[in-house]
Amino acid sequence: MTYTSSLGRTYLRNPLFITCTLLPMISAPLALADTTASVEEVVVTASKRNQSLQDFSGSVSVVNDFSGIKNLGDIAAQVPGFSLVDVGPRNPAVLIMRGLRLDEIGSNDLGGDGSAIASYVDNIPLQGYFVPPAFSLKDLQQVEVLRGPQGTLYGNASIGGLIRYVTAKPDVKKYSVRVSGELSQTDHSDDLNYDSDLVVNTPLIEDTLALRLMLGKTENAGFIDNPYLLSGAQDDINDDETKQARISLLWQASDNFSLNSSYHYQKINVGDRQATNESFTGDEYAASSRYLQPMQGELQLASIDANYEMPWATLTASLNHYDYAHHERADQTDLYIGLDPTVEYYNLYENLSAYNASDIDIVKDSAELRLVSPDNQRLRWLVGAFYSRDDLDAYMGDYTPGLGEFFEMDLPGDLEYLATQTETLDEYSTYAEVTYDLTEKWEATVGARHFRYDDDLDVCISYFPGPIEDCSNGDDVSKDTLGKFSTSYKFSDDKKIYFLAAEGYRRGGANTAPAEVLNNRFYRPDVATNYELGFHSLWLAQRLELNAALFNIEWDDLQVQLETVDGRTAWDNAGKARTKGIEFDASAQLSDAFALHAGYAYTDAEITESVAEIGVYSGNQLPGSPRTQWSLSLDFNQEFNGTLWDASIGVNRIGDVATALNPEFSNYQKLDSYSIASARVGVTRGNWRLGAFVNNIDNTRAITSGRADDFFGEQGQFEYITRPRTIGLSVSYQY
Repeated sequence: MTYTSSLGRTYLRNPLFITCTLLPMISAPLALADTTASVEEVVVTASKRNQSLQDFSGSVSVVNDFSGIKNLGDIAAQVPGFSLVDVGPRNPAVLIMRGLRLDEIGSNDLGGDGSAIASYVDNIPLQGYFVPPAFSLKDLQQVEVLRGPQGTLYGNASIGGLIRYVTAKPDVKKYSVRVSGELSQTDHSDDLNYDSDLVVNTPLIEDTLALRLMLGKTENAGFIDNPYLLSGAQDDINDDETKQARISLLWQASDNFSLNSSYHYQKINVGDRQATNESFTGDEYAASSRYLQPMQGELQLASIDANYEMPWATLTASLNHYDYAHHERADQTDLYIGLDPTVEYYNLYENLSAYNASDIDIVKDSAELRLVSPDNQRLRWLVGAFYSRDDLDAYMGDYTPGLGEFFEMDLPGDLEYLATQTETLDEYSTYAEVTYDLTEKWEATVGARHFRYDDDLDVCISYFPGPIEDCSNGDDVSKDTLGKFSTSYKFSDDKKIYFLAAEGYRRGGANTAPAEVLNNRFYRPDVATNYELGFHSLWLAQRLELNAALFNIEWDDLQVQLETVDGRTAWDNAGKARTKGIEFDASAQLSDAFALHAGYAYTDAEITESVAEIGVYSGNQLPGSPRTQWSLSLDFNQEFNGTLWDASIGVNRIGDVATALNPEFSNYQKLDSYSIASARVGVTRGNWRLGAFVNNIDNTRAITSGRADDFFGEQGQFEYITRPRTIGLSVSYQY
């Protein structure tokens, strides 16, 4: 934001200013329009009770129309204050809400999603620290995105916010079938993309027992070529294939008791990174690695949820299981070349090449018990208890083919370096929340969560030949209590103002470096405290919805990475940060046929306490999060002679971002802002729908992240890029 004499001209280019200026002009035709259409009422379930969005005290966006939505990035484009670093399907997307991120934005190999945003599938907590997979968005009821700390209800890793995927549940009353298929072509690709799914719902015992089945398969052709592979040049290396299956069984035993169980299976295979190296290859869509860098992932989720409604409360019990197995390979050749600049060892072998092979397996089991009072009483409350156990096994090995034979030494299977990690993490939490109506229009809520973490970590590093093995371990116990307060006032049934103060935390842990080289064997949780003033409103007979929020988040005891005297990586707590900003979204039902949607966010996230020893200084902008982002879309739905026509066109804008705190960091870059526009059109007659779409209309090639040449050299650097223009057709049948 520019605070100079050009402030007026800056505001004229600001989408929030433009939207506010246009509101009177939008309101006029809305007020005069002869229409009964209104903005759809949305119900939020992430508050652990069913609640209208207009009654919810906090910033929340709910996506329940999945037309044109393929991945979480498409959802982030619609949610102000939520952004992600799109690195393609091979690596985890880094998730950022309200600027809460400190780590560099880089290759993210074996990394997580940032661990500042909690993700749930129904009541199943997902794991975000090691290579979390992108969850399939097929056959969902809705996706709820809550911005700001959600620590009292959801605990660990919710300092930035929460994403909750709500799956479609079995219907005990009617049989239904939906079949859909899609065919598309991406620029710079020689092959086609395919997407298909089948959803079947069938009552097994009418009004009592029902089964729902989803089967899906997605194949995306690659669009990046690599002429530098040791195995020979290859085109379209970054293809990917995902298979999904979900089966759900609902038993409605009585009006008061229900039991829902589900099993979700998802398998993904990716050929290589969605990354190029234009500065080395001279081609915008060419990579330069010596090895293909595939990834295979297998996700299994299982859950049982029981609900019993009593006159005075509803009891919910959940048992959940998460299992993710991940394997990937990465080219390490340029790293090993850089390790020997004086040609004393590795570079004596003229055919030197290297790659890393990693296997990660994570199992997370959890259980939750919750008691919630009825909604129709002056004093409303909920209490709950939560337990989870994470078991992690990781294997990471570097291989140098031919090096052992060249030096006549024993490198078993060409293995040069091996690191293994095992970890067991137990969480015990209890939480409670109480809401009281001070008057008919004024309510207040207080909440708290007490947690305890037991962390047991073992790491072994081996160097070959030898081997020379170095093992260390760390055990940590941490506990604390978080709080929340909110109050809201309803001017009317459809206009409400609220204020809240809420805390969130990210768990601490144990370092593996021995005590003789590191004093801090353990690092503490970091805590974010959010102060927020917001407004939910409906206008013009509920044809215009306006929501806005001002926030200020204080982030203390930042978890930072440092290097020990013997070159190891360790974690410590140091410094403070602050993020503040505004979020705004609007939906207008212009007529029976046309609807307009707009969103805008301005986020100022910076360090407020310097830690010079690690190159962190007050005033540094936090990496990865754009200062500004906005989206705008126009939807059309109209029936003509028994045929329903629908269409949509939209654009979202992501402001420029920094990949690290400041230029002292080796991977520091300033990435340019970019816009992505998409459009779709469809026609429905009877049970059939035919559609056409184009994504990335302008064929924008935006750089979203990457790896600099400091350690990997000119050939080993790369930049992640957005998917080029994709044009396609779809067909579906629903009975």
